Amino acid sequence: MPQLHVSRLLLPLLMVIGLRGIAQTSADQKKQDQYAQMKSLLNSKKYYFHALSATTMKGKTIQLTTEYGFRLNNDSLMVDLPYFGRSYTSDYPGTDLGIQFNTGQFSYQADSAKKGGWDITIIPKNQTKASKMTMHVSPSGYCTLQVTSNTRQLISFYGTIDAFRER
Repeated sequence: MPQLHVSRLLLPLLMVIGLRGIAQTSADQKKQDQYAQMKSLLNSKKYYFHALSATTMKGKTIQLTTEYGFRLNNDSLMVDLPYFGRSYTSDYPGTDLGIQFNTGQFSYQADSAKKGGWDITIIPKNQTKASKMTMHVSPSGYCTLQVTSNTRQLISFYGTIDAFRER
């Protein structure tokens, strides 16, 4: 009788352990698929960065309610980002405050990060509003973007990467 009691306890335990192993395998597979999909998207150089929030040099975070971001389509870069911070030069009449430009002249470098994800550097040529854009992208598509300028303080954005879509 004690042997029967032990087998009654072991059978459900073994089933739970087996099911957990299957669940972990499918979760690992999902992560691998997500990683491969994001890698392919970044290597294609055809994606959209959707900014969700901006953080100034003073540490103030602003939640963005309007659609801001940038579009990368192989040899074309279209940037439309807000700017909150200090400018070292002024544009007359002072109405051009954001970071907006379109260019076909830029360098693009994507490297794998040590803890997963990618580090991407975009250097637009002949642009005063952004001299360098540095982005860290996680395998799940979340990323941080830092925009450096020679005429303004650095600003950071938090957002997501999506496949490029025409407007």
